Amino acid sequence: MPSDRFEFRVSYGKLLFWLLITLVPIAVVGLYSLSHSESALSRMIGTHFASIAESTAAEVSQFIHDCVVDAGVMAIEPTIAGAATAANKAYAGMTDAAFNTRVAETEKIWNTPAANAMVERILSSPASKLLRRHRDLDRRLLRITVTDERGAVVAATHKTIDYFQADEDFWQAIYAHGRGAVNLTDVLYDEVTKSHYIGVGVPILEEGSNRFLGTVDALVDISSLFPIVNRQQVGPTARTLLVKGDGTVIAGPGISLANNLKSKEVNALRDAFGALEGRQPGYLAADVEGGGRLMMGYADTGLKRDYQNLGWQVIVSQHEREALSPVRGVARMLAFLVLLALVTVTLSAVYFSIHRRIPMAEIEELRPRTGTPSKAE
Repeated sequence: MPSDRFEFRVSYGKLLFWLLITLVPIAVVGLYSLSHSESALSRMIGTHFASIAESTAAEVSQFIHDCVVDAGVMAIEPTIAGAATAANKAYAGMTDAAFNTRVAETEKIWNTPAANAMVERILSSPASKLLRRHRDLDRRLLRITVTDERGAVVAATHKTIDYFQADEDFWQAIYAHGRGAVNLTDVLYDEVTKSHYIGVGVPILEEGSNRFLGTVDALVDISSLFPIVNRQQVGPTARTLLVKGDGTVIAGPGISLANNLKSKEVNALRDAFGALEGRQPGYLAADVEGGGRLMMGYADTGLKRDYQNLGWQVIVSQHEREALSPVRGVARMLAFLVLLALVTVTLSAVYFSIHRRIPMAEIEELRPRTGTPSKAE
C-alpha cells in the first residue's frame, strides 16, 4: 500500500555545501557591517556635537555683539555725549601741568567726605540718571561709567573707585591714541556685586567729525551666558563648555568660573590640531588624560577677530562608551549570532569529514508479500 507520508531527503554533503555558501557570506557581511556601523555612528555623533558647538558659539557671539551695540547706543545718546562735551570745554586753555595738578588734588580727596559734594553732583546729573535708567532696563549691566576726553569721570551709575580713569589699560585701549576704538576686557570678577563680568568700552565720538570726546565703559554680567551653554546637554557624561583661549572654563554644567578649572578637552584638541582658535567647526575622538576616550565637537566663537581678549571656544564632549552604547548593544548581539553561525558550520564540517568514509546502509522496512499463491505452492 503506497505511503501518504511526504519525505524529502538530501545528502549531508549537499547540506553542508549549502550551509557554507549561505551562512559564511552572511557571517562575512555581518562582520563587515559591525566594523563600519560603529564608525558611521561615530561620524554621525561627531557631526551632531559639532553642530551643537557651532550653534552655541553663535549664540554666545550674538550675546557679546548685542552688549557692544547697547553700549554704542548709550555713547550716541545726546545727554551722554553732551556731558562729555561740556566737561571737555572746561579744559579750554588749561595746560597739561594745570590739568595734572587738578586731577591729583581731586584723586587725593575722592574717597573722603571732602569729595561728597562733587560726587553727588556727578551722580545726580541728567547723564547719570540716564545711565541708571539703562541699567534698570537691562539687568546684565552692573555698572556704567562715562569719562571725558582726558579720562575724568563725568557721569556714572555709582561712585567709582577712582576719579581719573586714563591711567588704566582698558581706558587707553578705548582711547586708542585719540582715534577711539571698541574694547572688551577678559572675564573679571566684581567684588561689590559678586559677579563675573566683561568690561565693554566704546568711544564717544563727535557727530560728523568723529573727534574723540570721551568713553562709555559698561560692566556686563556674563551669567546670562550660562543657560545658553548649559541647556545643550545630551547625556549623563556629556557636557557643553565655554572656554577661554587658555582652556579656563567660563561656563559648564556644575562649573563656576571661580573654580579656575582648565578644560582637559582643550589640551586634547590642541595636541591633535595645534591652534584651535579660528578653526572651522568639527569633531574628534581622542584620549583625554584622566577622562578616558571622549567624543568632542568644537567651534570657535569668532569673537577674537573683533575683540582681542575674547578667544573663546565652545566644546561639546561625551565619553565614547556612552555615545556609542546604542550601537554597541546591537553589535554584541550581531557578533554573537555571527559567531554562532560560524561555529555551527565549522562543527558540521568537522563532523562530516570524520564520518564521510563510514559506509552507510539504507535500512528498508520489510513488508510481507500479499496476493494469490502460485500453482506450484
